[in-house]
Amino acid sequence: MSGYALGMVYLVASVFAHQFETIVVKNYGKKYGKGGMFFNVFLCLFAVVYFVASDLILDKNGFQLPFGVFLCGLAGAVLYAIGFYAAYVAFASGSFGLTRFYSSFGGVLTIIYGIAVLGETTGRFFYLAVALKFLALFLIQYKASKDSDAKFTLKWLISLILNIVSNVAISILNKWQQDRFDGQYRNEYLTVIFIGSALVLFILGLIYEKDSLKSTIKHGFLYGMAAGLFNGMNNVFSLAVYYYLPISLSGPLKGGLAMLITFLFAALLYKEKFTLRQYIGVAVGIAAVALINVK
Repeated sequence: MSGYALGMVYLVASVFAHQFETIVVKNYGKKYGKGGMFFNVFLCLFAVVYFVASDLILDKNGFQLPFGVFLCGLAGAVLYAIGFYAAYVAFASGSFGLTRFYSSFGGVLTIIYGIAVLGETTGRFFYLAVALKFLALFLIQYKASKDSDAKFTLKWLISLILNIVSNVAISILNKWQQDRFDGQYRNEYLTVIFIGSALVLFILGLIYEKDSLKSTIKHGFLYGMAAGLFNGMNNVFSLAVYYYLPISLSGPLKGGLAMLITFLFAALLYKEKFTLRQYIGVAVGIAAVALINVK
């Protein structure tokens, strides 16, 4: 199997793992609806269990942590914590729909990085495909709001920018780490990131959600275990994607596939109803994914 084909397999696997994680998190939130910070601590810690166990079982060299990988992991933990907290503030201070919609445009920066900095080449219809992907995203997700939540405040804008920049920086760091260490130490790198993230999230939880700690421990343990397993799989597969596929291609392709699969899960599993505009968006998204792969 070629490197491109193997990268595509990892990409599809990561998208499905993320979807299953989302289902678990959605069910927990729908049933209990609080303690998000502490719940994500459980998620991070169980993801770490997956990283360490899979490394000990599947890697003949066992769990190894070179100092360079450790430093990359620390940087990743800081960026992840900034991104999570910035998203928390953005959703709390502004429109949920607008925040999700504008956050998605961070993918443009990873494309620019891949092409301008790394010198990655693209297919004949790549730019058209990227434009169609964002058009599909607009058709599916965007909803105009007249609520006061939709107002553009400085707090919302700053938190949105921090969220976008941190997520782009994480993508670039992941790509660099995989290239620098020749696709090795994925589990070790992610272990450092998630332990650091769990610590930061626990501190944030004590600040903002202290009253929900007992409830989250009581109800969130099993949900966190399941979500952590799928999250761990998603992150390991995603790192493999960065090793086998250009970052300028993997970002928009993964985003397009995730958008379409999320739509199918919502329609088939949750029986959600959609408008004609959203169905048109799905059709445009399918065209975008097809065009991205044209050489």
